[in-house]
Amino acid sequence: MALEADTRDWTLRTTRNEEEMWALADEQGVREARLSYPSGWLFLTRDATTRQLVATATAEDEERDAAGYAAALDRDRERVERALDDLAAIGAFHEEEGRYRPNPDSVVVRSVDRLDEAVRDANDELAVDGVGAGFRHLARLEAVRLMVDALLYADDDRLDQADLHDWCGLSRKEIWMHADRLEEYGVLAPSGDSYAIDDASPVFANVRALDAAVVGAVLAP
Repeated sequence: MALEADTRDWTLRTTRNEEEMWALADEQGVREARLSYPSGWLFLTRDATTRQLVATATAEDEERDAAGYAAALDRDRERVERALDDLAAIGAFHEEEGRYRPNPDSVVVRSVDRLDEAVRDANDELAVDGVGAGFRHLARLEAVRLMVDALLYADDDRLDQADLHDWCGLSRKEIWMHADRLEEYGVLAPSGDSYAIDDASPVFANVRALDAAVVGAVLAP
């Protein structure tokens, strides 16, 4: 399934095209390859417009056209319409004759809601913030999104900064600056000179569930 954001063509990553992603990584770098072949997690968090729409879908059931959502979110209309079409394709929104309505029964929306709650539980400061604050806070920084993406498909549950550098395409400085965000949410636990991935972390478990929900929605007949 080809997905477009801004001027980039996105092809959702599956086991069938993962080798293509790593071939692109050899040519253009790991970061570019991950963004060009996003996981379900990266697809749903790829830009601020998409993240706002996803968060909105967890909190309301109001029908609007793209212009209405663009005005409500103070976003560019073309980007909003493009994101809405992608979200409708995975069932997060219903679309009929150019009008869109959140689908609270969507497995994707329910997964976002659970992830949002898990992040809020781990960070009391987000409890009084706006709609989808936990989800948006976790996904706000590209470096964090890429690190989470790499951890989702890591072959080992122990790694160091060099591993994250190789898997994410981020500088060691970026990894050092942002690893504490993942420690805060229990995704990574310091272990000597390296990190251990905590699969029991509610935040990480819900990221896994969300990633699977998006991939499942795309691959469904």
